[in-house]
Amino acid sequence: MGGASSSHTVHLRVHAPSAGDVVVEWQEPAQGGSPSTLPLQAAAGGFWTGSFIASEGAHYWLRADGGPALVDPSCRDLAMTPDGPRSVVRAAWPVHPQGAPHTEGAVVYELHVKGFGGSYLGCIDHLDHVVASGATVVELMPVHPFDDTDNYWGYMPIVWGAVHRGYATEPNRAAEELAALVAAAHERGLHVWIDVVFNHVHDRREHLVWGLCGLPGATTYRHHADGRLTNDSGCGNDLNPADPWMRDLVIEGLDRYADLGVDGFRFDLASLLTRDGGGLVSRITEWGAGRGVSLVAEAWDLGAYQLGHGWPWPTWLQWNDRFRDSVRGLVRGENGWVRAVRLRVQGSPDLFGPDGAERSLNFVTAHDGLTLHDLTVVTSDHHHAWDCGPELRLQQLKNYFAILLLAAGTPMWVMGDEFGRTQGGHDNPYNLDSEVSWVDWSRADEWGELNEFVRTVVALRRAHPLVRFRFFGVGPTIDEGYLSHSLAWCSGDLYVMVNMWWEPLTFEVQEPGSWEVAVST
Repeated sequence: MGGASSSHTVHLRVHAPSAGDVVVEWQEPAQGGSPSTLPLQAAAGGFWTGSFIASEGAHYWLRADGGPALVDPSCRDLAMTPDGPRSVVRAAWPVHPQGAPHTEGAVVYELHVKGFGGSYLGCIDHLDHVVASGATVVELMPVHPFDDTDNYWGYMPIVWGAVHRGYATEPNRAAEELAALVAAAHERGLHVWIDVVFNHVHDRREHLVWGLCGLPGATTYRHHADGRLTNDSGCGNDLNPADPWMRDLVIEGLDRYADLGVDGFRFDLASLLTRDGGGLVSRITEWGAGRGVSLVAEAWDLGAYQLGHGWPWPTWLQWNDRFRDSVRGLVRGENGWVRAVRLRVQGSPDLFGPDGAERSLNFVTAHDGLTLHDLTVVTSDHHHAWDCGPELRLQQLKNYFAILLLAAGTPMWVMGDEFGRTQGGHDNPYNLDSEVSWVDWSRADEWGELNEFVRTVVALRRAHPLVRFRFFGVGPTIDEGYLSHSLAWCSGDLYVMVNMWWEPLTFEVQEPGSWEVAVST
């Protein structure tokens, strides 16, 4: 496959079965004049192949039938230039070790590299805080190359097997700096997962064509019967998981990130990868087992919802948005959520069966939507949010964290939720590279009580494993009626009492033995 070896020989293989000719052009660093050009050779199966030698840092691009400059989908580095994205020659990076195996379940801390630390290396300065919070995994939002002129989150990949230069202090060493962040996390006992977007690519900007869509006859996109591109990603195109070349590109990208020491991958809109009947996801599953990495699915998109049994790969974790909605509804004081919360806190057996604790990734907030703090500042039926006022705010934030961390499954929260990070009520700052999206670290001291509460409850969770759930109400029987706002559960030697009614209730502990209060919101 493509990319540059340590000898700086770039091997190209692209699928353009309808093209009459495909050429590669390249420009040596700091060299003016016309670029060098090499025609690729037609090969079996509609592929075009060729090799050229260039210096480290040289820019190169493809043209099919004299069309626009296109990126190499297999490039190892990519730079944004005034003329659009250009593939960059670089050596293959060395293989870095993954973190030591964890003996306890994961606690996940989702972060945006720039918003959290400004750069890959800047994030290292805050890893001790993550460890102190009790988290064991940092999940990085996408780090593949993207055009950041109008996109902050990074969910618009241009290519998959390279590392975004915008987060590096030295752009030509982006992969090395990401590897340094991963290694620093490992030194502290943390694993690193990254969010990957294999369901679409950012192939166009205005009238410009950048990549796969400029390769004539390529079958990497899904189409309607009338020839229109499908758009269940909501981003203008959906990649075709049945296409053999597309499958190879996915595995190639995953391999390169795993070679940087990455321990796991969260797949954005993962259900789009099953439109081939499951062949690609089965291949990823086999690959993941061989590399020893964690796999996490966001098992829905605009055209499908596969959460739970609809995602038939039991070794994957799944983002559980039902947990999010149920807990938000209960904590907000809405009617009718007690039964749903009973199911969610025991691992959502209605969705996953008896092994839900191993398959459900529970969250109340993620990068998209309101922060935890802003759930208590904004009133919104859509977000199940309520402006509870300053008197109740800290208590409500503790309530969210207590239920999240004392439920079966893998818990996750977003950077800064543990100290009340705010986006000023903004619920979709995907394009805001500003104070709205950046972590304000001064709040860590201001919200020290919440920070300490989170640490305490994570420690409680570790010391008292959540097993064999039994449910009660204020007395021996749980009330799952529409107007009920309270429940209790016992798991092992933890007894949790939850009252989200606006009046106080007196609970009677329904398990024998001597009990003491470990934590109260």
